[in-house]
Amino acid sequence: MALFGSIPRRCVNLPPGSLRTLISCVIGSKVQEGPAIEEFYRRFGQWLAVPHVFGASSGRTAFQLALESLNLEKGAEIIFPVFTFPVIPMAAKLLGYKPVFCDVDPRTYNSGPQHIEPKVTEKTGAILATHLFGQPCPIRPIAELARQRNVRLLEDCAHACGVRIEGQQAGTFGDIGIFSFAEGKNMPCFGGGAIATSDEEIAGRAAKILSESPVAEKDAITKKALSIWVMWLLTRPWIFGLTAYQALRLKLLLGQPLMDSAVGDDLLEEFKNSNPRISRMSNLQAATGLLQLNHIDAFNEGARQNARILTESLGEVPGITAPDALEGDHIYVYYPLTVDPTRRDDLRHHLLKNGFDTKTTDMSDCSVLGPFKETDASDDQSNTTKEASILEICVYPVISQEKMRRLGGDIRAWAGVAKL
Repeated sequence: MALFGSIPRRCVNLPPGSLRTLISCVIGSKVQEGPAIEEFYRRFGQWLAVPHVFGASSGRTAFQLALESLNLEKGAEIIFPVFTFPVIPMAAKLLGYKPVFCDVDPRTYNSGPQHIEPKVTEKTGAILATHLFGQPCPIRPIAELARQRNVRLLEDCAHACGVRIEGQQAGTFGDIGIFSFAEGKNMPCFGGGAIATSDEEIAGRAAKILSESPVAEKDAITKKALSIWVMWLLTRPWIFGLTAYQALRLKLLLGQPLMDSAVGDDLLEEFKNSNPRISRMSNLQAATGLLQLNHIDAFNEGARQNARILTESLGEVPGITAPDALEGDHIYVYYPLTVDPTRRDDLRHHLLKNGFDTKTTDMSDCSVLGPFKETDASDDQSNTTKEASILEICVYPVISQEKMRRLGGDIRAWAGVAKL
């Protein structure tokens, strides 16, 4: 049984000084409000090369802020990739818009203009272009399509903070870029989210909406920040091996679920009952974001290097497909292996026994979920098993390159293929 150096399914990426920042904000009564907010807006905007940034309490809240800032007519259609995080189209539906789903590429899980264009009608108000798992979608031709059809373009950059396409940052090609700083993303800020835009009218509406929106209570912000810091501690490989890994091995032995979060219809039910509303980014989140901006590019490069090593170590394995960097700059916020769905759990259990925790995806084929069954669905019914085929692996740079090579070898051994 692996103890020291076991690898978690997710490694929380808090920057150096984050605990000191947390303590300082609490002691100085600057958890909710403070000077870091406007400074983060300025510096994040400089990093993205856009004039306007607005912060929210979460990525989901940021998406709601983006939609309300577009000022679309109620009932307008919004085109989403059929394979996505289902809370996002659910938020649009709760706001009075109609989600319409288009197909995705079977290798990248992203939608391109060939998938989106057939879904555009006179009722289309916006397109959401999603850069899933850190792989940029073909955003330039999508932006051209949106311009030609005179519809708004949103970019979901929850998995793509720091992705560059020919030097230009993801989130700056459309009308609004939407970012998430949740603990599972590459740039966590004790929670939080943001939108970025170059449109003056959108910026004016966003500023007005936020001026009328609350900040979460101090105790709630502090409690969440402390829990995320504990998650950071528990996802250090040597601590993980002595704590959560042992619980996972016991669950595996007893045939119990492996601490997976709610997905699909269960997740949507939780979201609907949470009374979602817009709330502002806290000063603590902004101060942590300022620290993150000093490290995020180096962090992303470390993830790229680990992903390349894992892909090379895997080589060609029958029944397993590694993610491809087909469009621009893949930063591998998640490294999704595509596996025969009848064998995926067997691979997951094999890796856990060898010290590597993995994760089933939070993404869903939205066309088969209850709240969306009456909406226009994808024409490609093969998408219905995508989530059952995916096994997500963490390749963050806190994990050594040696471990990445060993992981590749363990997967090959499971498949009965000799090590490279």
